[in-house]
Amino acid sequence: MSTEKVLVVDDELFVRELLEEYFTKLKFTVDVAESGEAALEMVEENHYNVALIDLKMTGLDGLETLKQIRGLDSNVVVVLMTGYPTVESSIDALRAGAFDYIVKPFRLNELRDIVTAAIKEYDFRREITLLKEKVRMLEESIRGKSDNNGLEREDSDSTMPGRSKTARKKAVT
Repeated sequence: MSTEKVLVVDDELFVRELLEEYFTKLKFTVDVAESGEAALEMVEENHYNVALIDLKMTGLDGLETLKQIRGLDSNVVVVLMTGYPTVESSIDALRAGAFDYIVKPFRLNELRDIVTAAIKEYDFRREITLLKEKVRMLEESIRGKSDNNGLEREDSDSTMPGRSKTARKKAVT
């Protein structure tokens, strides 16, 4: 079983069922949500690599759902789907952080290719996040060592190895 997890968010039952069945057959773990609000609850409780989100939904629309998901987990890769494409909505989607924008009706193999690319993007994002954390930890470690070294240098006396300035003053008097 694949470890990749896909969230399908669409207010149309047919689309949810179709994509759940299709991606399950491709060995993805698939969850579905019928609204943006339900999707946000699922993202708070679960880990997803990719979210396929319908742009036009009642309640929380796809663009707002995208923004809020990115706030919860910036590594989740979001692909917006729409049956009502406009240049403006595609630009808005990409500016908000969508990985891709696909127009309904779409070919399933085309969506599969986009999800495969999105999984690679997720892996890159995850690796970058982990590397940034390692750099931060190394910087803190180096900073801590240099702070300690600074104290030792400040308190040491080069003319009397192993003795602090305080000990040197006592030895001199």
